[in-house]
Amino acid sequence: MSRDAIVDKHGTHIKGPLVFRGYGSVNVSGANTGHTLKWTLEEDEPSPIVSGGPLRGNYSFVQFHLHWLSEHAIDGMKYPMEIHMVHMKTGLTAEEAVERPDGIVVIGILCQVHSGEESEFALGEIQPVLPQLIERSVGAVPPTVLDLTRLFSPNMQSFYTYHGSLTTPLCQEVVTWLVMDKPLIISDTQYKLFSKVDVGGIDNYRSLQANNRVIYRSIASSSSIALPSTIGLLASLFHLSSAMTMVFSKGVCTLVNIKKKFFGQKVKECKSD
Repeated sequence: MSRDAIVDKHGTHIKGPLVFRGYGSVNVSGANTGHTLKWTLEEDEPSPIVSGGPLRGNYSFVQFHLHWLSEHAIDGMKYPMEIHMVHMKTGLTAEEAVERPDGIVVIGILCQVHSGEESEFALGEIQPVLPQLIERSVGAVPPTVLDLTRLFSPNMQSFYTYHGSLTTPLCQEVVTWLVMDKPLIISDTQYKLFSKVDVGGIDNYRSLQANNRVIYRSIASSSSIALPSTIGLLASLFHLSSAMTMVFSKGVCTLVNIKKKFFGQKVKECKSD
């Protein structure tokens, strides 16, 4: 994906904000599938629902799983981890969903690793069961209620979207991807735990695929990209040291003198006051 993706300013594809309902308390059970760590909604439990944005209708949460490294990249940059929240169009069975081009929605949440206790909040509820999921031979751990909003990106309205495929065989072209571009922060301590998980290797991501699809960006994604640069510029201007100010002033004076010399005009002495 690229910052050059189409910004949907007129709402021709992204027809409003995404709406998330019921993600605050979800009963799921975790398992090591041999390829990933996956938490699946318990049978007969109410399902969280996502709608709005580029979606036409409601989509019911089914499971989330993890990839380390990320399976998406922004402008060529991959992230240490990516969370996939998988949803099916409400009312369809799994068999029906993989037969329809709009059958599945996957929300991809990129993760960045920081140090410090404050970075442990996002994965704090699943961290205690990770030691139980290291071996592939272990079955599902007992169900637990998770607050899935802790796994949300800091801005769930800032995203890329495109129509694509599942990243696991048979890789059916039935997925509306919503890839959040503001990374979730996780701790380095938590991230190191995944190196011990047996998924047939040290990582479990699919390599980048050539993407010739039309990719859209939400307005929130477009506007927020420029904001840090603007703030950084203002901060730099307002916090220049007196020494830098003097150097800058003398530099301007020197440039003016060069111009005057070129036109045969009288120059003045440049001082560092």
